[in-house]
Amino acid sequence: MQNRFKDDTINENKKGRIKMSFREVYQDKINKFIELTRGYTLPTSMAPWFVAAAAASVSGHYYSDIKIKLFTTLLSFVAIICIHLGVNLLDDYIDINKKIKNGTPLRDIKFHDKARNKGRLIINGTFSLENVRLILYILFGIGITAGTFFTYLYGMRIPAIAGIAGILCLFYPFSSKFCLGEIIIGIIFGPLLVMGTYIALCGRFSIPLLILSIAIGLMIVVLSEAHNVMDFDYDKKTDKKTLCTLIGTKKGSLVLIAFEILSAYAIVLYLAISGQFSYWILLSILFTTPLNVKLIASLNDYNNVKDLKFIPKWYLGPMDNWDIIQKERLEYFMYRFYIARNIGFIFCVTLAVVCFFTIKVNYIYI
Repeated sequence: MQNRFKDDTINENKKGRIKMSFREVYQDKINKFIELTRGYTLPTSMAPWFVAAAAASVSGHYYSDIKIKLFTTLLSFVAIICIHLGVNLLDDYIDINKKIKNGTPLRDIKFHDKARNKGRLIINGTFSLENVRLILYILFGIGITAGTFFTYLYGMRIPAIAGIAGILCLFYPFSSKFCLGEIIIGIIFGPLLVMGTYIALCGRFSIPLLILSIAIGLMIVVLSEAHNVMDFDYDKKTDKKTLCTLIGTKKGSLVLIAFEILSAYAIVLYLAISGQFSYWILLSILFTTPLNVKLIASLNDYNNVKDLKFIPKWYLGPMDNWDIIQKERLEYFMYRFYIARNIGFIFCVTLAVVCFFTIKVNYIYI
């Protein structure tokens, strides 16, 4: 009996280890997919979606057929995630292909120091180029299928918006020649994403929401500008044209970021004072001002090459996989990147919550 009990215990332990190994393998695959597609940037697209979905969900048109609306809400969320991840992956795929066509073997491809993890899982063979192409087909296929369905529901307004976004996405890898990268990001993740989602969910157009989406686009652009400030010297050296290099100085770049933030705040203030939204939307300014001050101060320290310790704090928002970042010695970059990312996310989520609880049916809709 004792031997049988021991055998049963050993078998149970083996099963537990097998289950754990399957769980670990599954988690490892997810982590690799997130790294491959730069999934840590998803809040950039998810946050504006929240605003559009919240505004649409309190529209009388949303409840005309609640079952189909709930399905289209989920579908729009999945489609935006797939398109965003697809664009991220396509950007790396194009850059790696350029180097291969220039005669650099895949294993020998290197990017500049601050982007040394760019396309790492493709370069080291974890994902083959064939795998990457298949993933791209799947991600964009889901997005196109969703767009086709929304076109069937609401007509040509959806493909018109999707078409503009698609053209901008295709042009984005070449936008660095014309100082248009940040502007494209602001348009895609601001007006196009917000209004595209809103129309897809309730079939209507809203001028006040369009104005608000400009503020959202500006706050999303802050992430791109922060990235460009940290890449300023490299961009100058390689003749990459951004708004920061166009201004010509690092201090001027910080002024640009401050101007974008203040412009977004001015739009929110205007919409509140004019009565087009509740005064509660001013909470978006209140909640993000400390982070914006922290970001600009931290970027200024970066420009002055100050030796600092980077300690994540809860009020700065989530900073994913910090232990891995420390091992890779990327704290100096990712700390500022995460703050800039979290600013846009907190700004949008606050607006979404306020819209959901304060907008009245037919209040801002025309």
